[in-house]
Amino acid sequence: MNLVFLFPETYRPFKEHFARRFELLSRRCSGFIFTLSAARYIALPLARFHLYSEPLGRSTIGHTLRTLLAQVARPLRVLRNAPRIDAVVTYDPYASGFAGVILTRLFPARLIIEINGDYHTTEPSQNPLKKSLMRFLFHFSLANSAAIKVLNMQQQDYFGRLYPRTPIYRFHDFVPVDYFQSLDCYQGNYLLAVGHPFDIKGVDLLIQAFARISERHPDIHLRIMGYSPKPELMRYEHLVNKNPRVHFIPPGWIEDVGEQMRGCYALVNAARSEAMGKVHLEAMACAKPLVATRTNGGITCIEEGRTGLLSDINDVAALAENLDYLLSNPSLAASMGEAGRERLRGNFSEEMYVHSLLSMLEEVVGPHR
Repeated sequence: MNLVFLFPETYRPFKEHFARRFELLSRRCSGFIFTLSAARYIALPLARFHLYSEPLGRSTIGHTLRTLLAQVARPLRVLRNAPRIDAVVTYDPYASGFAGVILTRLFPARLIIEINGDYHTTEPSQNPLKKSLMRFLFHFSLANSAAIKVLNMQQQDYFGRLYPRTPIYRFHDFVPVDYFQSLDCYQGNYLLAVGHPFDIKGVDLLIQAFARISERHPDIHLRIMGYSPKPELMRYEHLVNKNPRVHFIPPGWIEDVGEQMRGCYALVNAARSEAMGKVHLEAMACAKPLVATRTNGGITCIEEGRTGLLSDINDVAALAENLDYLLSNPSLAASMGEAGRERLRGNFSEEMYVHSLLSMLEEVVGPHR
């Protein structure tokens, strides 16, 4: 099959976390990728796929114009001389979804829209005008899709009710778990949290929970990795109250995340909303136990009591209790980590992602080829 993928942005498309997906898909497919990136790429080869990107815009208007150029104008120039396009796959139902509708109106291709966030439970923007525009794009794109790909059961139920005639497919997003499984891992003396934005990831809740158990575990540190704007970061630093065992780690590439992940005692995700949580799978690949909240991603990825511990969202006391319990039982933490890696191999592997995606494509595209 010949495919087109539309992504909002990817800073380093040649990195393992992005390129690996297309190396695996190239066994059966070829095609094109259009996105925004840190630089302009023209036909960057990723196995049998070619990537085209425009540099990220520095302002809202600039970003919008570059998005139109990257996901509409550029594809129209490239695809008019390309072989038949079987499907257009978009990462979200917003700008990428809208661009996908345009392309499938001009080329005889099927449109598949991915839902990679719990958009049905969160507002797309606080700005009233932007909120209205994004809601329009959301429903316009999905109403014109041939299939919708979701991550969790709640999404499946919601979109199944909203679009009863559109096929819904549920499976995990691609995560390069083979890379994380290849790392030399050990049980270190720190808890690790990875992600942004910090508010949605519940970093304030995690800091409060760690403060409650800090004295009981004087050798344990907390590392928080990810981007936060300086004014917001200062607020979290104030919440830490000069605890020398809480460290903020700047965001990094997959190698930097792997370096932090391989030595942590456990991964902690105190998120207020999480559709899947790629970091869950990265930690499971490193045989790390998980302490998380009962988001859609938490209950999808974690088998409670066997591969990790779950607490209710916004429940600082329960989160602290789970941290205390796991830190007090190193052998249990190790066994949970191994059980998590086993669960990953059976449910969330790279090969399972490729198999699920190709099966979806065959069902959606096959009868119309």
